[in-house]
Amino acid sequence: MKTLSIALSIGLMLGTPALTQTAPAQTEPAASATPAPAARSTMIDKLINLPFVQNWSTWGLTPNPTPHDAQGVTGGKALTIDVKQAGDPWSVGAVMPNSGAIKAGDVLLLGVWVRASRLPEGQTETRMPVILLEAQGEPKVALAQAGNVAVGEAWTMLYASGVAAKDVAAGQSSIILQMGQAVHTLELGPALLFDFGPDYDRARLPQNP
Repeated sequence: MKTLSIALSIGLMLGTPALTQTAPAQTEPAASATPAPAARSTMIDKLINLPFVQNWSTWGLTPNPTPHDAQGVTGGKALTIDVKQAGDPWSVGAVMPNSGAIKAGDVLLLGVWVRASRLPEGQTETRMPVILLEAQGEPKVALAQAGNVAVGEAWTMLYASGVAAKDVAAGQSSIILQMGQAVHTLELGPALLFDFGPDYDRARLPQNP
């Protein structure tokens, strides 16, 4: 299936864990779902940002966290978001600049690696209220977004997608996460932003469960 191939490509091209929790049910033999090296190369060509953990900046945390070693995630680094008091979702967050240019009509897919190392008391999962790619300046323009996405204790890629409503110059958009609504501890890995160009069928993109 096309959506399964894209999800696996995102994981395999950078050596990330399998995306079994986000891929749709498989209806073809397993061998046919594994993308060839050329397919992975194509996905790399569509990557338009610098996805590394050190490019995250945070707000609402004291002190500001710094990247640390982490197992099971691309690059082996993560950023700890330790929310000690529940508040508004936007009271604690993280932002990563996007260095790539975007054209109006382009189909965009954002994937962010996240896991919960501490869940809200009595809960089996927590939530990411906002996953957003936003054009800078006024008025604010959402280019890709998702909300209220479940996060568990295993590394999971959370997705947001959208169609760009306007041209955005290189360096003039940002990936934004909001996480302040619950007492929990999240680990952030890389954030990968793909531009599929115009007229791409969004139904082919991987989805959050």
